[in-house]
Amino acid sequence: MSFLPISLNLAGKKIGLIGGGQVAAQKLKSLVRYSSNICVVAPDIATEIEANPAVQCIRKIYQPKHINGLFLVFACTDSPEVNAQIQADCESRGILCNRTDDAAVSGFHSSALIETDDFMAAINSKNKEVKKTVLLSQEIEHFIREREQLLKEKEQLAGKVYLVGFGPGNPNLLSRRGEQLLFQADIIFYDDLLDHEFLARYRGEKHYVGKRRGNHSKEQHEINEVLYQAAQSGKMVVRLKGGDPLIFGRGSEERFYLEERGILVEFVPGISSAIAAASLANIPLTHRGIASSVSFGTAHGKSSYKIPNSDTAVYYMGASHMHEIATNYLEQGYPDDYPVGLVYKASFPDQEVTRTTIGRLSRKEIVAKSPVIGIFGNTVNYCEILKTKK
Repeated sequence: MSFLPISLNLAGKKIGLIGGGQVAAQKLKSLVRYSSNICVVAPDIATEIEANPAVQCIRKIYQPKHINGLFLVFACTDSPEVNAQIQADCESRGILCNRTDDAAVSGFHSSALIETDDFMAAINSKNKEVKKTVLLSQEIEHFIREREQLLKEKEQLAGKVYLVGFGPGNPNLLSRRGEQLLFQADIIFYDDLLDHEFLARYRGEKHYVGKRRGNHSKEQHEINEVLYQAAQSGKMVVRLKGGDPLIFGRGSEERFYLEERGILVEFVPGISSAIAAASLANIPLTHRGIASSVSFGTAHGKSSYKIPNSDTAVYYMGASHMHEIATNYLEQGYPDDYPVGLVYKASFPDQEVTRTTIGRLSRKEIVAKSPVIGIFGNTVNYCEILKTKK
């Protein structure tokens, strides 16, 4: 690819179109946005071209003298031989020429243009695939206009805090609303297990406030206060949380603290890690004829080890305590082969799924790795159950 994409200053420059048919008319539609100094040379010129006040029409067969003094030339005739002659004449005079019938030998290409209030972008196809170029330019224009609109709306968001669920960790599972708010944010406070490289694309300041067992970058009361101070200073704040803000995410604590101090707060849901882990591990949390109820618990602390009255139980966090939960199931009379699914790093490229039993887990024949979601229930083996029913 030897074509260099550049922008040309057309102020005071004269542009020539040699040819007066539909190809020239199409070229003219884009050119008149940037120049009112255009001449069209052809024995027959389309009515729509003649009607344009920005165009000087010369109704004559092309002669080399017609390109004298031109800055750019578009060879738009329906004759390849004439277009080749126009190009040769232009090259001898140091004039750039675009041949509409042969892009490969042209002196320059016309780009698909995207223009907004603040930006202009040009798209070129290496292989001159017009349809693909047009589609791509439309997609990029939509993207740019959306971003411009978000920046305009940002002025109304100063001093507000958004508690945004990032999902289980894979950025592809972040909601569209969450991604838009990250783009608008002045400052982003983010949790552990979130994709740092993904966050680097956003302009806002980034502050890590994650908490891991035995290693809290900030205590909860400190997080509450830094959110308040950032919002009070007039910044648009995104508090980015793994999973969903209201499922073991302390989102309600942060909202209560902020609203008590007059700060506007909004929740943005995220995909809970339990829902994501189950889906990605092919472990339904409910299944007709096997399980019709599900409960969520945390494996932090022995008070959390109780067995809920549901067909399926999901435990967040606490990989080091999964064997104790399994032991509790055994003590409550569950059979040794009662199924357990352990999903390590759900949604990440190195996700691992282990299907085991409460017996093996209790005896530490299987050791859960952190971070893990533990799923206890017969749906873990739903495929085997369905096969036996056939």
